[in-house]
Amino acid sequence: FFYLPVIAAAVVWGRRIGLAAGAIAGVLAEPVPRLLLGEWGEVDRGWVVRAGALMLVGWVCGSLTRSLLHRVDELETLNRETIFAFVRAIDARDPYTARHSEKVAAYAVELAQELELSPAACERIRLAGLLHDVGKVALERSLLHKAGPLSDDEWRQVREHPGLSAHIIGGVARFAAFLPGARHHHERYDGRGYPDRLFGTEIPLDARVLAVADAYEAMTSDRSYRGALTHDGAIERLEAGAGSQFDPICVEAFVALRRGAAAIDGVTGPVLDLGLVGSAA
Repeated sequence: FFYLPVIAAAVVWGRRIGLAAGAIAGVLAEPVPRLLLGEWGEVDRGWVVRAGALMLVGWVCGSLTRSLLHRVDELETLNRETIFAFVRAIDARDPYTARHSEKVAAYAVELAQELELSPAACERIRLAGLLHDVGKVALERSLLHKAGPLSDDEWRQVREHPGLSAHIIGGVARFAAFLPGARHHHERYDGRGYPDRLFGTEIPLDARVLAVADAYEAMTSDRSYRGALTHDGAIERLEAGAGSQFDPICVEAFVALRRGAAAIDGVTGPVLDLGLVGSAA
């Protein structure tokens, strides 16, 4: 019975508290009850060994827990570094879309928070936003840099990138939660999108959030084939596409959010916080 609180204390508060809990448990296990009953002379001197064992258990459990938590932190850091390596690979291929994925992720998190999604869902959407265009590394550089209109065959190749993103992400088991957002961020609410022509709420919520964030960032950034739209121009296009291209609820929330941010900041475009938001769930 006395081992349980010792182990619990060590796991929650660390090895020093575990050691102290072991010492306290060792005293409470025999000397104190005997003393209260007036039987001090009958105390088995072996209790010292048992108290030592309890203290050792507390120290070892605390050390193992600390080591495990350190290892988990290292793995989470590795996951984040891997994701940003993918993002930098995309940026290296297309300077016009440099930091596009980071900005999409930031917009998407703001929208997810506006929709009152859980912190775990917001973090999942953020990481899916960082990875959503990773499939573009498989496209020819000429497609990404082309200044004029794309041919039908070139459009077919470009439309393969969500599936390619899902294929690349699917190779890492830890990234499985990001697949729905990455694969379906170009689906349309009216069912005319790609790659799977999903309709309405058949489209995963992560993808519906990313679709709005992705479109806004793309419209307000310079591209090789056009200049950037103004903040107001992009908002008008989002509102025009609500219910056809985009989830109307997501558009309504995003428009309210961005107009509020513009009013507070006193600028036509938002100020982004591109920092990390916790760890992946």
